Amino acid sequence: MEQYQVMESVQRFVEQHPQNTIPQGLPDYEDLAGMVVYQPPLLGFASAEDPLFIRLKEWEAVGPQHMTPEEWLPAAKSVISFFLPFTRKIKESNYQDMKIPSREWLYGRLEGQTVVDDTCQFLVDFLRGQGFEAVAPSLDARFRSKKESQDPQFHSFASNWSERHAAYICGLGTFGLSKGLITKKGIAGRFGSVITSAPIEPTQRAYAGLYDYCTMCGKCGENCPVNAITVQGGKDHRTCSPYVDLTSQLYAPRLGCGKCQVNVPCQDGIPNLEFHQDSGDMVPLSDV
Repeated sequence: MEQYQVMESVQRFVEQHPQNTIPQGLPDYEDLAGMVVYQPPLLGFASAEDPLFIRLKEWEAVGPQHMTPEEWLPAAKSVISFFLPFTRKIKESNYQDMKIPSREWLYGRLEGQTVVDDTCQFLVDFLRGQGFEAVAPSLDARFRSKKESQDPQFHSFASNWSERHAAYICGLGTFGLSKGLITKKGIAGRFGSVITSAPIEPTQRAYAGLYDYCTMCGKCGENCPVNAITVQGGKDHRTCSPYVDLTSQLYAPRLGCGKCQVNVPCQDGIPNLEFHQDSGDMVPLSDV
């Protein structure tokens, strides 16, 4: 299968998804009706045999609970990762008040995640329709996060399939100080992935190190309302997570923050790399 076949199909699906546009008549969102949530998607591809997938089982990466593509799908040949970047309006809305998440951002986190999940399912159905096997780990009954598992082998804040690590391996971008992934369309958005038996040419990674696209400027830490990010220590999930949990109580059924992804040099693309380059190749701890 050719990359362009998958790319074109996914782009059409996202553009036409009803929840990619805020609808008329939604309570508390009437004035935002018609606002588009996601820009056109980015897609990347990797071989299921890429050795980086095995390295995700290391404790200093995600952890031994992380499943390889072949563990999800024995016939796996390729991994497809996609990034749905938030539109500029969504991003700009979220730095008007740096203490609370904007309504637009909250919509993007809840209804926007529905678009991600549906895109994963669309890809599975599309590939199966072409005669291949496919599975979306995040939609699979075997998917587990730390919060859902009593297994002591689970790292805190880690799951048995990391979307951002898959995206890194598929060539979509590198990690930032905030543990988000910086792509050529920025850091603000959502990721999804599918594993398939379809042989697809891998994307050539344009980077060598985990943090090649991050300048370590610290702006994401300055934005954080609970001071969970520092240049010296990176992101402390034990400080961040309770704040996001609080937003789920304040804005139920929605939740979110995203201050580390807006009003930063990597908001819309890869920032100037004059100040920092990282040549390491180990993958950092993920979070759910």
